[in-house]
Amino acid sequence: MSDPYQVLGIERDADDAAVRAAYLAAVRIYPPDRDPERFASLRKAFDAIATRRLRLAHDLFDKEPPTPDEMRHLLIDRFSPNRPTLSTLVHVLKGGSDGR
Repeated sequence: MSDPYQVLGIERDADDAAVRAAYLAAVRIYPPDRDPERFASLRKAFDAIATRRLRLAHDLFDKEPPTPDEMRHLLIDRFSPNRPTLSTLVHVLKGGSDGR
């Protein structure tokens, strides 16, 4: 699916009213009887991001998966290591032999 924000010509932080206004403006330019394919893509884009809840779902699930570098940057700020257990410390200090 193409990017619905780009199809409607709006920013990613647009609210419900801005999404609706952009959709209605685009439909006036490309009505279904004149350009059915363009209208179908506009309708699909609007249906994907019409409400805040739909925009959140689209942003979370309907995009390309992030690259490993993007994931690293996203997670590095939130990462806080846990204190190692005593058995983990003993295992590491003994050379980490696991019987192999």
